Amino acid sequence: MAAVTTARIGSILKLSLSSGPVNALSPTLISALANEIAAANTPKSGVTGILLASAAPKVFSAGLDLTQLSVSPSNKNNRESVSKYIGSFQNLVHALAGSHVPTAAVVHGACPAGGTVLAFCTDYKVASSIQRSYFCMGLNETRVGLAPPLWLHALARNNLNSARIADRLVQLGYLCSSPQESLQHGYLDAVIADATPEALEAHAVEQLNQLAAIPWNARVQAKLGARKEVLSLLENGNTDEMVDCILGDEFQSVTAQLMASLKKK
Repeated sequence: MAAVTTARIGSILKLSLSSGPVNALSPTLISALANEIAAANTPKSGVTGILLASAAPKVFSAGLDLTQLSVSPSNKNNRESVSKYIGSFQNLVHALAGSHVPTAAVVHGACPAGGTVLAFCTDYKVASSIQRSYFCMGLNETRVGLAPPLWLHALARNNLNSARIADRLVQLGYLCSSPQESLQHGYLDAVIADATPEALEAHAVEQLNQLAAIPWNARVQAKLGARKEVLSLLENGNTDEMVDCILGDEFQSVTAQLMASLKKK
């Protein structure tokens, strides 16, 4: 199965993450998503909105692929490979956050760390109130020994209800346990009561159509202006901030423990 499956809903392009059981952001998934976003943003694509969703029933995306970040004698990862992987992820974040085509995310199930980053890059984030115990959403990087880069702090401030809340929740590595709590802090823009997947998708498409109806150039400039700090921090392509932390003992130790626990399941 392709890492990203596509479908058209009129002029809306639906991109469903379809990479394994938890939609970890593997190099293949990152590349496929970036290519689809780039193609949708070409002048003759005919796409007026991008809807980001998941094909997995219990997870939106579990975030970065730990197999790309673990550096040990048992794998071939090194500073160069980690830097290349993080560079591709940051390029995807830049492409999604800076998309001239309106974007929306339908969040269902677990959406920690990198999953929340993807949702934060969109113009509209929505979830159904019908979520089981596996729902979570937030930036829990500090909990695994990873210091969030400056662009992620800026992205959090752009989305959460205040700079103070963003500061505190990012430091704590806090994960919301329900859509209602996520809405309260600003991780989501809307929670639709008892919405089925079909109803949720229809709601997101309606929001995308509203955005697309605004005079295009004026809306794009307004969007890029609001996201100037995030995009500027990502444009320099510097991965050292994240890579230095990933290669540090703290992160590698936590990652080794996580991967060992996953192998036992």
